[in-house]
Amino acid sequence: MNRRDLLKNAAILLGGLSSASVVNAMLSGVDGRVKIATPIFSSAQKSMTAVLAEMIIPRTDTPGAIDAGVPHFIELMVSDWYTTRERTIYIEGLQSLDAYCLAQFKQSFLSSTEDQQITALEDAEKQSEAYKPAKPENLMGNEEDEDKPFFTKLKELTVLGYYSSELGATKELNYDPMPMRYGDIELADVERQWSS
Repeated sequence: MNRRDLLKNAAILLGGLSSASVVNAMLSGVDGRVKIATPIFSSAQKSMTAVLAEMIIPRTDTPGAIDAGVPHFIELMVSDWYTTRERTIYIEGLQSLDAYCLAQFKQSFLSSTEDQQITALEDAEKQSEAYKPAKPENLMGNEEDEDKPFFTKLKELTVLGYYSSELGATKELNYDPMPMRYGDIELADVERQWSS
């Protein structure tokens, strides 16, 4: 998925997130600057998370994931808010990317070239597309599937962290707290989605 497709679908994705841990974190005012109570990431895992988040939302004419503090947000969510099962899937996903790069390119994920890292991430995305939940999500989204694959978790956290950051909400999205008009507006006329 390219960045433009991701941005076009961000509003749908954010509307569909229902994880109790994500909701609780957002209600607690998590803004990416909150201290991590129980840090669990190694320095390599922190670096991998930063590279991966920036691959999903790179810096272009707008700030990227690193600029918006997304890697810290992801570490906070995984360390302090995820369930043990969710945390295990995330950590094993990082290990799996490393193992993929070692098997395919004879070097770690962080030592691999950008093209090799993209290939590894695309493989993780293919694996996530094959995942079928044990029970379908209900329409209200109240039932969170803790077993979602690594790539799905990574993408959700990256998009959520980015668009809930000040930079994501004000530099990537248009921000107008009081637009003073009502009606349908064509996206092409405003160039960016609106934040609230």
